This record gives sequence, structure tokens and C-alpha cells, in this order.
Amino acid sequence: MNYLQMLQAAREKREALCTSIRSAQTSEELDKLELELRKLDIEIKDLEEKAQAQADDESRRSLEDNEPQGGLNPIATYRNNNPQNPESRSAEEDIFGTMEYRQAFRNYVVNGTPIPEQFRQTEQRADALTVVGDVGAVVPTTIMNRVIEDLTVEGKLLDRITQTTFQGGVQIPLSDINPTATWLESENVVSDEQKAIMKASIKFTYHVLEAKVAIGLLSSTVTLGMFEATVVKQLKKAMIKAIETAVIAGTGVGQPKGLTKYTLPASQVIEFDDTQIGTVKGWARAEAAIPEAYEDSEIYLMNKQTWEMYLNGMVDTNGQKIGLGKINEKGQKILNGREVLTTDKLPGYDNAADDEIFGALVNLEDYILNSNLAMYYKKYFNDDKNKWIHKALMIADGQMACGEVDSKLVGAKGLIYLKKKAAA
Repeated sequence: MNYLQMLQAAREKREALCTSIRSAQTSEELDKLELELRKLDIEIKDLEEKAQAQADDESRRSLEDNEPQGGLNPIATYRNNNPQNPESRSAEEDIFGTMEYRQAFRNYVVNGTPIPEQFRQTEQRADALTVVGDVGAVVPTTIMNRVIEDLTVEGKLLDRITQTTFQGGVQIPLSDINPTATWLESENVVSDEQKAIMKASIKFTYHVLEAKVAIGLLSSTVTLGMFEATVVKQLKKAMIKAIETAVIAGTGVGQPKGLTKYTLPASQVIEFDDTQIGTVKGWARAEAAIPEAYEDSEIYLMNKQTWEMYLNGMVDTNGQKIGLGKINEKGQKILNGREVLTTDKLPGYDNAADDEIFGALVNLEDYILNSNLAMYYKKYFNDDKNKWIHKALMIADGQMACGEVDSKLVGAKGLIYLKKKAAA
């Protein structure tokens, strides 16, 4: 079986499909073509892997056929060429995880030494590198893995949201992201709700997250281990703040769309005034707004000031603490049996403006962060400030797993806003 021929045929089919997409007349036709395109992309990736494996196998057999049968082969030692050369490494080896590249990256950041040409050629071939003109070096895999691990452990939101690697610019049906099971009268009958979810889709784009990194104090004598530990600490500090701010309050323009930036039906927006914010009945309205189907997965998001002043500190008419807000044995804040996650990305009720969202009820797994999880590093000299600037870049987008069908929001029934009511 010739996988190369099959791969070429699949690529030609993809080109024809892209042409058809550009000339699609209806949204239904476009959805169908884009679904075929996604399936074809998966097929092409599989064929590429099989073609590479087939080529490697043929190369290995060729070498074995030419191997002298007995005696000393004086050139056998040099068959793998120079191990320092990335071009001679196995295709499966991660160039950016090697000791040579890690050391070259350290020299680039600390001393300004350019990345060696053999590594730069590899960088330029990387499919994920879409901002070549603004990138100085790919962050080594060892550092990336540690940053990602720490992000999900130390970030309040990042370990709870869903992370994906969908291709940018492609419409993705909600049914592909959040599949649901529905009883049907027959295999030919589809409920209205299922139809809406199948029609609704979301599309991710390529936003570049730029995070300034404070690494200017490292000396040229710092060890590789200390250098990498410092880079990890600074990268995760910058990335956690930027990503978690975008998850909650991102505008959706040049950055992910935050979960507080949707236009919800009035039944999903609970307004509080000064007479309701500190009462059991006031908060019961928020609980009542949660559909039964979403009951088990919802949590509260709010500022610590709102929690302390109006929930943990709630008192009755005699000044006795009610205890509506509690802290369990694990240290989790609990309201009406539901976890409360405090974040400074939302304003406290006292500091919120009229008609501003100060909290939310949400299943954070319904928020999708789409990224290739690759970071790039740039170091340059700012003449105006007369100092070196260090920054890290990552390509990412994000939004709630909901979309519009016939001007109606689909897939967002579990999202409830808590809003400060405008003064009369």
C-alpha cells in the first residue's frame, strides 16, 4: 500500500473542498463541507504518519541490506552523522527538548546570543509558528511542560475549563464539543433542542497572547537549572493572570471572549440591590434560576469582597450570623451547598457600577480554551526606555460552548449573571 499516493490524493481532495467552501451558497451547505474538511484533515494527518513510518521502514531495510556480513565496518560509527545536528536526529525526537537547544535558549535570553542556525531552520518549519516575524526563540519543551503543569495546578480557573486544539477558522458544531444523549421516538426523529444544538457552532481564531516577563536581572553565570526555574516562575505568573482575566472578562476582539460578555435572556440575569444582596431570599433567586439539568455542575464566581461582606458575614435582624456562606473542612467556600470560587477578575458588589456584572453561576467546563500550547520568546532592546524587554507569546482563543441559531443563544442555559441593579 503506497501511503504517499494516498496522501497526495487526499491533499488534492482537500484543495477541491476548500474551493467548494468558498463558493457555498447556504449555511447548511457550508456546515456540511466544513465537517467533511475536518474529517479529511484527520485522514491526512493519519496518512502523513503512516507515510513517514513506511519511509523510515524502507530506509532501515535498505541499510540492513547493505550491511557487511561479518568483519569490521569502519564507517558504522558515523552512520548517524553528527548528533549535534538537528537535521540528523530522528523525526520523532523533540528538537526543542534537547540539552543543546535548552542551553542555546538560555544563552539567547541571558546573553543575547542568537539561536544557532540549525535550530532556527527547525523553528521556521514548525506548523504552529504563525508569528515568525515577532519571535526570537521557541520556549524549550521542558520549560513549556513545567509551565503548563503549574498553570493548571496554581490557576484557579485553568484546571477547571476545557482545553482543546481545534484548527482556527473552522466552524465547530456544539454537538461535537458537548455531545448529549436524547431519547428519540425513532431513529428518524430529532427533538427541536437537538436540532438547535446541531445547527449551532463556534469558531476559534488565532489571538496572540503577549506577556511581559521580568528576567532582566539574571546574570550570565547563572546555571541552566536556576535559569529554567526562573523562566518557569515568571512565565506562569504572567500567563495565569492574562488567561484567567480573558476567561472572565475578555472582549473577544484580539483576545478570547470572557464568560461575562454574552447577551443572556432576562431570566438568566439576576439583579441585586442593597436590600437583597445580604438576604437569604435574595440569593434564593439565583438558585431558582438554575435549570435542573445543570444543578450538579454549577459553581459561583465572585469577588472576595462580595463573599466576605454579604455571604460569609450575613446576619439576621438581631445581628446574629446566619451562616448562609460556609467554609467546609477542605477550605472551600460554600453557598447553598454550591462551591464559591473567589477571583479578583470580577468587581466586588460595593465597587461594581450600576448594571455591572459582579458574579456568575457557571459550569467552567463549558468554557473552551483553544490553544496549541506552544510558547515563543522574544527579547529586544527598547531605545526609548533604554532597557531590554523580555516577552512571551502564545497563540490562544477561548469562548463559552454556546452559539446563536436564528438570533437565539443555544447552549448557555447554565450561565447565570449576577448584576448590580441600577439605583432608582
